[in-house]
Amino acid sequence: MILTVTLNTSIDKAYIVENFKIGDVARVKEAVYTAGGKGLNVTKVVAALGEEVMATGFIGGFAGGFIEHELSKMNIPHEFVRIEGETRSCVNIIDEAAHVHTELLEPGPLLTQKDVERFINLYENLLQRADVITMSGSAPRGVDVNIYKTLIEIARNYGKKVILDTSGEYLKGGIEAGPTLIKPNKKEAEQLLDMIIVSPEKAGAAVRKLQNMGVEMPVISLGSKGAVMASESEVLHAPAPKVHTVNTVSCGDAMIAAFAVAMKRNYDARDMLKLGVAVSAAKSMTAETGGCRRKDVEMMLNAVSIIKI
Repeated sequence: MILTVTLNTSIDKAYIVENFKIGDVARVKEAVYTAGGKGLNVTKVVAALGEEVMATGFIGGFAGGFIEHELSKMNIPHEFVRIEGETRSCVNIIDEAAHVHTELLEPGPLLTQKDVERFINLYENLLQRADVITMSGSAPRGVDVNIYKTLIEIARNYGKKVILDTSGEYLKGGIEAGPTLIKPNKKEAEQLLDMIIVSPEKAGAAVRKLQNMGVEMPVISLGSKGAVMASESEVLHAPAPKVHTVNTVSCGDAMIAAFAVAMKRNYDARDMLKLGVAVSAAKSMTAETGGCRRKDVEMMLNAVSIIKI
């Protein structure tokens, strides 16, 4: 089983408009509401790829009820800690005419120490049934910045593989606990390592630095240039295939889901990176935030090549 951790769940709202202008009235052509938060995006792709998955994290209020309802409709198992506050909403404004996406992300509810303690107890019970754990995104207000470090240490004590996908201080703290895999994007990696990444070769040097910091299999996603991964023996680059992009939001989450599935299936580094880039590209071909179509994944797998750096 793959256990996905989403501390800051949300209702993701995709608004499709034409010629969006700040300060003007925008009429929405289509509105798509989904159960979201980076970890739940991972959850949906894991399920789409056919692996057993369990979602956990915090939910609250009417929005939290919507998330549970949506996951149940998709037959995705979930066990959340329910809190007093209201789960946040995140809005993605998709301008079809300008091909520009604008995201509005709410901060999330305020949690108490008791909320966090209840979650850690639930998490420790759930992870004992898991083979791979993914941890994604930010945390709500009131949660210590070292929360991921704590969660990774607990998982590692049970001998579990952990994938961490976050940024800033959450990422710095999490790395100290030695996650199996991380996947910062170019900007996040540059901030973390205090270096400029101008090419896949520079990204190759960066993933080696991340290995020296204690990450077994670091990956840096490069957007339209694909991704670079370091394994024990080599550094690999998978350029992104050319696709008709519909919605790029959650493509990174789709890549994390693919890595978790590959890890569960004991893929080698080359096949893991190939699946990650293929699934990310397949996600960009759908309007929904989270989720992908298997036929698109199969098509993209045939289009992804692996280059040794």
